[in-house]
Amino acid sequence: MAFDINAFLQAAYAWIINFLKELLPKYILPNLQFIVQIVLIIVVGYIAGRISKAIIRKILYVVGLRRMTARTWTEDVLKAAGYKGDVVEFIGDLVKWSIYILTLAVVIQVLGFTTVAGLFNQIIIFVPKVILAILVIIIGFMISDFFGKVFEEGARKLLREDVLAKFSGGLIKYSISMIAIIIALGLVGLDINAMLIFFSALLAVVVIVFSMGLKDLIPNFTAGIHLKNTLKVGDRIKVGKYSGVVERIDPFSVLLRVNKKNVILPNSLLVKEPVEKELKER
Repeated sequence: MAFDINAFLQAAYAWIINFLKELLPKYILPNLQFIVQIVLIIVVGYIAGRISKAIIRKILYVVGLRRMTARTWTEDVLKAAGYKGDVVEFIGDLVKWSIYILTLAVVIQVLGFTTVAGLFNQIIIFVPKVILAILVIIIGFMISDFFGKVFEEGARKLLREDVLAKFSGGLIKYSISMIAIIIALGLVGLDINAMLIFFSALLAVVVIVFSMGLKDLIPNFTAGIHLKNTLKVGDRIKVGKYSGVVERIDPFSVLLRVNKKNVILPNSLLVKEPVEKELKER
């Protein structure tokens, strides 16, 4: 027996027409109050989410959070995660979607799906912890970025060495960031003991490696402090086989001009070896 497509379409059309005719008196009118209640909850939740986001954004812009996080590591992380807005927009979206989830939970509760409603209740309890954890990470990243730059600039002025300055700033920056992440994970209820042990071990390894790398620089640095009290730029000195004029005194070395050539001498050498200093005529 061949399948009659025209008869099938006519039967489907007739069923849809009959259902629509019975929809209002048979389904909608008896449940009109219930349907209106659901629609109102959804509309109020949607409007509340949008208004809450606008209020949070306005408050955060007024307190200057957008300005404080501009061109910081926090925005770099958001971009890497695929979020196109800024930090203020991100926090506003978190609040908005929290209200949306709360609204959906209320709708499910009204519909009588107790099992699903219980699951959403757990989500509602968990969402504020997630928001707080994200705020801790954002604030931690802001603090880490600030102190990282402070230590980097301080090390650059003190040591006059870009590599060491960047390493010092990076060590402070990533250490504070890791602490913020660990605190945030603890707020959402995760066991952070293992992460604390791992972070402590990693930090210890970095400090040991850094200390080993500095074992030859520390004597030069301490010698440089002594040389600044005994030598000046322009002094003519003789150290071993080198005789020339002091061009620059750095934290780790002294630049000596010898016969139209520059010679870099480690500061420790000028402390260990006898230094002949030519006296200036008065």
